Amino acid sequence: MNNGTLMLAADALIRARAGRWLIHTTTSRYPAFVLDNPNLVTLLGHFVRPLSLLTVLAQVPPAHRAEVQQVLEHLQTIGVLVPADSPAAADPAIDWSAQRANVHLRHLARSVYDLGGDVACLATFAETELRERTGAGLERRLLAMIAAVDGLKSELAGLRDAFVGPQLAALGLHPHSRDLNLHLGAGPTRIDGFVNIDIQGAPLNLNLAWGLPFSDGSVQRIYVSHMLEHLFYPHDVGTFLREMRRVLAPGGRLRLAVPDIAACIEAYRTGDRRFFESRHETWDWWPKDLTPLESFLAYAGAGAEPGHLLESHKFGYDFETLAKALRAAGFDTVLESRFMQSEDPLLQVDSASAVASARHGEHYYALFVEAVRNP
Repeated sequence: MNNGTLMLAADALIRARAGRWLIHTTTSRYPAFVLDNPNLVTLLGHFVRPLSLLTVLAQVPPAHRAEVQQVLEHLQTIGVLVPADSPAAADPAIDWSAQRANVHLRHLARSVYDLGGDVACLATFAETELRERTGAGLERRLLAMIAAVDGLKSELAGLRDAFVGPQLAALGLHPHSRDLNLHLGAGPTRIDGFVNIDIQGAPLNLNLAWGLPFSDGSVQRIYVSHMLEHLFYPHDVGTFLREMRRVLAPGGRLRLAVPDIAACIEAYRTGDRRFFESRHETWDWWPKDLTPLESFLAYAGAGAEPGHLLESHKFGYDFETLAKALRAAGFDTVLESRFMQSEDPLLQVDSASAVASARHGEHYYALFVEAVRNP
């Protein structure tokens, strides 16, 4: 939980439907959060101006404080409440087109997928007909699309240094900083003593596909909770893990928390429906009408909607598979761990992650694995 100064995101929406309040943003990957208590909605309205979360909680009667804290923590997770100095709190008139870009990308991703079916079916017929009707056949049109995307990617790549450099400077960092601890995929979570990094909403925002802006061997520890499953396996995962090894110093340690797919398989095999149903205790947005198979496969990354882009799971892991990927990336020492039981005391930080902390009874939904870069 961020105990600093918070405010409503610039694109936060509060709507009423069927006697209930729906709270969300225009850009979040999460469904709307539903509230029945109008007092909580009134309380949320105070965050139109920067406000300390601890100050708000101090005004809540002790009997209701835990409930209110849980709601406010979840609203941070889904991006409704954001740090007052973050870009998400900026004037929406300034960055409206940037927010709309995510909507356009979702449509583009789905359209390319649908186009694949049309091209596979029409193929030669489309090439001939389009040439005759317009002078530009199917291949020329596809090449024009590729050129447009490649051109935009090239222009965006040219903006990276100007985007990342000032952020590093604000954190007192530079590309040759040493003895770093990194928290990747941080979201709203802040771990003291770590550089908290994510694609947006973190003190250091960057696309990890760019690589890390730090020198070889400059990092002592890396913590990654529930991010790896959002990358395509094996190519993107391999690239990411090799980058982790590059920046780690000899003896440096990488700690990963990912969905424990072996546990999901066992729960499905034994008919443990409670295993799947109790996800709602952590993820109240998780659909309640899923069969165990639907829940399991979605968690493992099967059948992801193309338009879901970065937020969908792409792959799932058991220890054997994740260890294989780590060794292929150059890690010799790979160890299975448990919640809050890292061999490095400074990596005993799982409790900071709501997702890593999620459990069913005494069993955690996450698989914890550590890899050490040997000299």
